[in-house]
Amino acid sequence: MMRQRISFIPIPGNRRRVMDPITNFYTILDCIKGQEKKTVIVAAADEHDVLAATIHARREGLAEFLYVGHADRIRQVAKDYDVDIRGIEIVNELEPMDAAQHAIDLIKQGHGQVLMKGNINTSQILGMVVSDEELKHQFKHPFLSHVTVYEWGNRLRIFSDAGMNIAPDIAQKKKIALNALHIAHKLGVASPRLAFISAVEKVNTKMQSSVDAAILADMAWNGAIVDGPLAFDGAMFEEAYQIKGAPSSIEGKADILIFPNIETANVFYKTLAWMLNLHMAGVMAGSAIPFILTSRSDNERIKFLSIAITLYLAEE
Repeated sequence: MMRQRISFIPIPGNRRRVMDPITNFYTILDCIKGQEKKTVIVAAADEHDVLAATIHARREGLAEFLYVGHADRIRQVAKDYDVDIRGIEIVNELEPMDAAQHAIDLIKQGHGQVLMKGNINTSQILGMVVSDEELKHQFKHPFLSHVTVYEWGNRLRIFSDAGMNIAPDIAQKKKIALNALHIAHKLGVASPRLAFISAVEKVNTKMQSSVDAAILADMAWNGAIVDGPLAFDGAMFEEAYQIKGAPSSIEGKADILIFPNIETANVFYKTLAWMLNLHMAGVMAGSAIPFILTSRSDNERIKFLSIAITLYLAEE
């Protein structure tokens, strides 16, 4: 069954003063217009929302695209969903794994600058990026994590990790938080409020997430206000924070949520995407190459905005 067409947000004129925090995706789209245009190489591009999102981004002048995958299938999907892919080069690879490897090789050879996941399992393409010997020496940070940026409450907010790290320990949670902070700073938030999420505001030794959160909150953090453990409502809503009365430097105004495991983060991600239909995007933090990583079930708007924010963050 064909998915209902998603309405895209338009690309406006200049809307941002220099050094202001970026508060919406309109501004990100505007900023990209002034960047040098990059080429995005899509691995296993035979998926209609991927095709629709990339064509929209190309039409708006955000980037050029190159598809790698089953050429006949890509053309058939484009025809079935009325997506005009004329003018885009297709490199024929019949199997998704071969398409992913070819896409990575093309980037290493300088034919593109950004990798995008298409119709391939996340763990498969991630494994190929992480295990590539040449790329191992180029990683910007020693740790990869999935970061979601979403628009809510008149500003952009962040949470992690919904797609990469399954059951992070304390050291890994700190790295996840540092990756999220790096993105928040690039979005112009000078001192983000970061909350380590649990189900409670006090340490409960039977709830490991609360123990980890307390330890992490006591660590030294530069350029951030950090607290935990915090329940979701107390971290995100000032009214809930006031009702509960638990002291917190976050005060119900968190910019960043770090969830205790992939299950909670992924459920939150799918809730925002499917039940609330928010403007949101996923990006891979810490990768040697800019990497657009979305769920295969994400709609074309999420994929489009994920392209946009990855392009924005790729500009040093």
